[in-house]
Amino acid sequence: MFGKSLLFILLISSFSQAVTTKEGQLYKEKQELLAVKDELNEFYEIKELEYQKNKAELEALEATIKKEEAIIVKTQENNQKILDEINRVITSKAMLMYDKMKLGVVINVFNEMIDNGEIDEVFDILTRMKSKRVMKILKKFDTKTSTILMKKMRIETEQIKKIGE
Repeated sequence: MFGKSLLFILLISSFSQAVTTKEGQLYKEKQELLAVKDELNEFYEIKELEYQKNKAELEALEATIKKEEAIIVKTQENNQKILDEINRVITSKAMLMYDKMKLGVVINVFNEMIDNGEIDEVFDILTRMKSKRVMKILKKFDTKTSTILMKKMRIETEQIKKIGE
């Protein structure tokens, strides 16, 4: 009986020591996991701050680019207005010259311009000339050219009516 009691006490002490050792290891592992978690949280907080900083820089850069783009577009529009005005002045002066030229010379010049692919320039000049002079010029063109120019005039007239409505 004494042997059984001794054996029982030995077994209980072994189990209690094993449980204590296991508890100690679990506590140690838990502390290590908490330390790793803290390190990861700190790492992600640092990365989040870097991300926010980079995002702010990119947003500032994007705003700057949009401002510069707006300036470029405005400058381009102003330049186009100036260019259009210059073209109108040149066309007006050319129109005055063509009004004073003999009809045959005007037809030859216009035919040369059309052969060089400048039918739009001829059209611009014709739209600014007196209608009687335009009709005389159109009569002297070949049928194909006259048809193209008349179609352009009709389209422009329709567009002007639509704008007026």
